[in-house]
Amino acid sequence: MNKKISLFEEEDKKKLQEEINKFQIELDYDTRDYPISYITDLYNQGNIFAPSYQREKSQWDIYYKSRFVESLILDYPIPLIFLADNEDGKMEIVDGLQRISTLAEFLDGEDNFDLDKLVKLPLLNGKSFVELPEAEQRRFKTKSLRIIVLKKTTPDNARRELFDRLNTSSLRAKPSEVRYGREEDNKLMRLIVQLSKNQDFLEATNLSSQMLGKKEDYELIARFFAYSHNSENFKGKVANFVDDYISNTGKNLSDELEEQLTNEFTKTMKFVNTNFDRGFQKEDRDQTPHVRFEAIAVGTNWALKENPELNVEREDIARLLSSDEFKKWTTTDAANNRKKVIERMNGVKSALIAMSK
Repeated sequence: MNKKISLFEEEDKKKLQEEINKFQIELDYDTRDYPISYITDLYNQGNIFAPSYQREKSQWDIYYKSRFVESLILDYPIPLIFLADNEDGKMEIVDGLQRISTLAEFLDGEDNFDLDKLVKLPLLNGKSFVELPEAEQRRFKTKSLRIIVLKKTTPDNARRELFDRLNTSSLRAKPSEVRYGREEDNKLMRLIVQLSKNQDFLEATNLSSQMLGKKEDYELIARFFAYSHNSENFKGKVANFVDDYISNTGKNLSDELEEQLTNEFTKTMKFVNTNFDRGFQKEDRDQTPHVRFEAIAVGTNWALKENPELNVEREDIARLLSSDEFKKWTTTDAANNRKKVIERMNGVKSALIAMSK
């Protein structure tokens, strides 16, 4: 079927093409491969620098710094670094400040850091650059990174636009998505995938299809097991805490432990779905926040372990959930505070045991 009226008149099409051509010309660049030692030398000399629109250097904690260094040692591909040439011959960092500053810090003879929290190469933990085998030191320094260098004719607003797009145009993978990709063959991860189909769990959490697509169900179950069995080792960074538990427990998951975990999860979900009017969801919306799930799920699990015949009234549970104390336990500002994490789970456990008939 022929349209009588085109989407754009010819004049509009011409203007559009002119706009496209204009902005394409603004982003003129070339591609270079620089050895790591050359990049860090330029950075330390101030010939590669961070402009005002960049974050401060060294925002990564030791976990991210170590993982980045380990990726380079293992020859894993890393994202491109974007620089921009200036009139004075120096280059500003458009994207890649954390990577460049981490490399400079790692190679520094005095203020370098020791690698830590590595799983793939655990023998590197506690090692600084000078403690690597000499062959690896040489390889590391001469390893080339792919650099996109915007030419000096690129306007400042185009550089800022590129920085914004590089940092906001993609969705960062959730910890649960990353964990599943890394631990897909882990025995405990496989059990979590199976348990995510538990009907009581599905009803009590009522996760949307979007949240299920982000593997939020796997995240909740992983937290349930990690906090239920390893809460004494929680130190404030949830993703690392859960990752460590899944990785370590899954390596030696016996049939007996798998059966135990399955039973306690099944019993906990059945109890919550039967006795909590809205399961894990908030009273005023169809959402299951992490802090609320952790408090109810782990607290209930601990209570059932202490009293397998736990018997409570729905009215008592409703009073608990509407109490000021429960609201204080499950506020998001205390989400990752170790004391508050333990307090809210123990609080629910003690309340359930106290109200049991």
